[in-house]
Amino acid sequence: MENVQYSEEQLSEIGRTNYERLALHCQTLEVSGFWEQARKVMQQSSTEVLDVYVQSVLMELAVRCGNVLDSQLKFAKTVPISNPLGITDDMEITPGFMKDIDRMYKLPPVLIQLCSLYDKQNGDDMTEYFLDALLNILICMAYLGGGKNQKVNEFIQGFYSKVSYYVLERTPADHSRFLARKLHGESIQCDVEKKVPPVFEWYELAEDTQDREGQEAESVKEELLEEEDSEEELREEEPEQDLDDEVTEFWQDEEETEEEEPEQEIAAWQEETVDETAQHHSGNVAAAALSGESVQESAAQKSLDEQEAELTAKAKAQFLLVKKRIQDRELAEQKAHEEQIQKLVDELNGLVGLGNVKQEIQSLINLIKIRKLREQMNLPEMDMSYHMVFTGSPGTGKTTVARLVAKIYKELGILSVGNLVETDRSGLVAGYVGQTAIKVHEIVDQAIGGILFIDEAYSLANPEIQNDFGTEAVDTLVKLMEDHRDDLVIIVAGYTKEMQDFLKSNTGLISRFNKFIDFPDYTRTELVEIMDVMAGNAGLTIEESAKSEVLHMMEQKGPDEWENFGNARGIRNLFEKFIMNQANRLVMISNPSREELTTIKKEDVYV
Repeated sequence: MENVQYSEEQLSEIGRTNYERLALHCQTLEVSGFWEQARKVMQQSSTEVLDVYVQSVLMELAVRCGNVLDSQLKFAKTVPISNPLGITDDMEITPGFMKDIDRMYKLPPVLIQLCSLYDKQNGDDMTEYFLDALLNILICMAYLGGGKNQKVNEFIQGFYSKVSYYVLERTPADHSRFLARKLHGESIQCDVEKKVPPVFEWYELAEDTQDREGQEAESVKEELLEEEDSEEELREEEPEQDLDDEVTEFWQDEEETEEEEPEQEIAAWQEETVDETAQHHSGNVAAAALSGESVQESAAQKSLDEQEAELTAKAKAQFLLVKKRIQDRELAEQKAHEEQIQKLVDELNGLVGLGNVKQEIQSLINLIKIRKLREQMNLPEMDMSYHMVFTGSPGTGKTTVARLVAKIYKELGILSVGNLVETDRSGLVAGYVGQTAIKVHEIVDQAIGGILFIDEAYSLANPEIQNDFGTEAVDTLVKLMEDHRDDLVIIVAGYTKEMQDFLKSNTGLISRFNKFIDFPDYTRTELVEIMDVMAGNAGLTIEESAKSEVLHMMEQKGPDEWENFGNARGIRNLFEKFIMNQANRLVMISNPSREELTTIKKEDVYV
């Protein structure tokens, strides 16, 4: 079991998000014509079939891997749009119910098969995205039951082996790597390149044109599909088989398979169609889906056109519901990101001093936001390097600010993790030939998704030392910066003059580090303010007379003492000394009061 912990609310949200990906891919099958034959056979929309399939696979996983928990039942009930199996939060899992579930689980994965057919026709990889989202939903169910243990892994491996055949252009090694990421990954995420299904385009265009006199939404769909066909003809590949012929051939193959299967799988799908009237009267959706009592009678009373019109309307209504859920979630996520960014900026602004640094970071945030807006509007934009050089003396807040920048970059979408990895020459340079590059690779791997902060980076380039391995470290670092440019930021830090010489040591550094932020030494007054903040964080109060004494102590330091003082590090050392002085004073008092225990007095301020 992994160390990652998810709440039930988080797992439900992750499950719904991945379900929405599945539903949108289903709608792509609908509007592109790939579901027409299936709809005639099954008398259901693609999302209705999806709901039955998702619920049956989830319940099969839960039952095979242990006792079914109420939280898992709730998850299986609420993640899909509808609840075709009639699952309730505290339902009893009867042998009859499980027999029905097992039967549905073993049916052909028609949606996955059609995704594969769509990929073959369009040169796409929808099946990869479909299976990725489906496995994410299964992993959510596993976490609700305690995590990814051996039984869960075996079930997912077995399920994937049954359906992975339909993923085109994926080798056995690709399958192994993908499944390993799913089973052993530290978080539930998309493990293929994210992609938004093109289904939005037709529906939005159709909605805009429905009100036009004499123009139906279907004509818009046909025009869009004709444009796609025209684009397809321009490709250099050999012409594919006609879509209608290929889909018809697919269903003919399914019918032949049906004759060979004792369960008659495709007919079973028809038999399991959910009758809404039976739902309302009996309350047992699973039984109604399997009995087929009124589905065929109702279908016989309606013309084919009426049935198709109802199913099309239902499919569109389900699509609009999914679309609204996605839009609501995106707005909520955007608001949460903005609130978190503001919280981090407030934390930055709450630091003592550093006025110029705060202004520079805010300008950087503003620039990134505007770049995102330009990107959304398909406006041209210049390449931007997010690597930075922090110059200044030790103890001026460089590491603290770098840690905040990592979190801000994560919220802005520049970084995926937002962590900070600190290192220096000793963490990058080895003493033997060939070892330095290995050390650099290891430290960079730790920092991917966040910021690699290299303190005293100028020590990597020392021209006075022959055969110094620091040069190898810099060369390796420059290459890795380019390899991971989309999810790695490097901040190098050190004294101003030395850092300028360091950047000149390698031409690759100058082009990548073009953002300089200087951290000035703190004033004496600012150091006293920093000590006051430290005291507050430790639950202590410094008397005003004690603060005055600290300020006087700072002002008495000579130039040599001040140069070696260390800014905030030096004031922290003094503060810890004052706490020790307070302890030595209080231990002589019998039963000191709460106020005495939490107060630093003037007599405690000495070294």
